[in-house]
Amino acid sequence: QIINIIACPQSCSTVERPWIILGAHYDSRIYADHDLDVTQRKFPVPGANDGASGVAVLLELARVLPQNIEKSVWLVFFDAEDNGNIEGWEWIMGSTYFVENLISKPGAAVPDAAVIVDMVGDTDLNIFKEHNSDIILTNEIWKVANELGYSNTFISMLKYRMIDDHIPFINAGIPAVDIIDFDYPYFHTTSDTIDKVSWQSLSIVGDTLLTWLSMKQP
Repeated sequence: QIINIIACPQSCSTVERPWIILGAHYDSRIYADHDLDVTQRKFPVPGANDGASGVAVLLELARVLPQNIEKSVWLVFFDAEDNGNIEGWEWIMGSTYFVENLISKPGAAVPDAAVIVDMVGDTDLNIFKEHNSDIILTNEIWKVANELGYSNTFISMLKYRMIDDHIPFINAGIPAVDIIDFDYPYFHTTSDTIDKVSWQSLSIVGDTLLTWLSMKQP
């Protein structure tokens, strides 16, 4: 059973424009199959960065997001993102389910943009632009980061092509961006623990998104 969690700081029943979805997956991989120690590969990934870091950013945004912000912001915590290539599982199951239900009714309203935050707590944070993301939305957010002095973290260069929770939105024609640092040496290992995570990295990403949300016009 897939359980996505949806939080609306204003209201989920009425939607103003622009309608922005901020998403992160809260699950972690059930097998640490990238662990260098083969005896650890049947253990689950703790997920301090790959899972919890994106959730942490969204939870703090929920706390500080201005109540009078002139847009609808949904915070969506996706289940079942991280177990692809395991029997009985696929990648991005929670976000796929969410988007399919969102657009299932004829004439259904869709968000104006979706921003996915994943693996952003790395102590050596380097977030490159991602090939599958909407380039206009990407450039907007990277421009804000640059203006805030975070150009060494939000690097204006395309690098990876990710299968992540932004893909179902992209496939549905909804602009979406994946904010992710995939250069993380503890990816899918039992060493993805809280000592590998930096509050400064989380702050940079949260500050960038809060500023972008505050500036974005309908």
